[in-house]
Amino acid sequence: MLIEFKDNFFGGTRSNRYRISGSFPTGGGFTDFHVRATTIPQAASRTISYDYFGRKYHYPGEKDYGTWSFVVWDDTGNNNLWGRFQKWQDFINNHDTNISAINSRDYKADNWNIQHLDLNGNVDPLKQWTLNGCWPAGIQPINLNMGNPNVLNTFNVIIVFDYIQIKDITANI
Repeated sequence: MLIEFKDNFFGGTRSNRYRISGSFPTGGGFTDFHVRATTIPQAASRTISYDYFGRKYHYPGEKDYGTWSFVVWDDTGNNNLWGRFQKWQDFINNHDTNISAINSRDYKADNWNIQHLDLNGNVDPLKQWTLNGCWPAGIQPINLNMGNPNVLNTFNVIIVFDYIQIKDITANI
């Protein structure tokens, strides 16, 4: 029994081995070095149900994607991602004027990649998701606390996206 388990289990995957990259429509990009934690976006099919002779019949309906969130290390200078996300949101809808400074079809970003790496962090990912039509729906607050002098600040970003491609499953990416 133990030998059978060992022969059929290849070590599993690790949650701390991932890479994320993307670029902003307002210029610049980011890499995984500033992302502390993330989740894999949810994709679900809605159900179409109807009654027929006392029974319920169910059929798959449209795809429904949840939001994608990740935790970012707050940094300064050229690596100020909080400022870049705020600028992107401001381009979509200005805080003062309530007017968009960006063309309505240009506010979304494509080709945001989440790669799940193997134990050794090799170049070829175990799994890869590419999100398209991304834009920041929310930039969560940065908590400031004088009682935590040796802690780096983080903030959450919530991304809405139009669709997802999964390498070797939905598309060749």
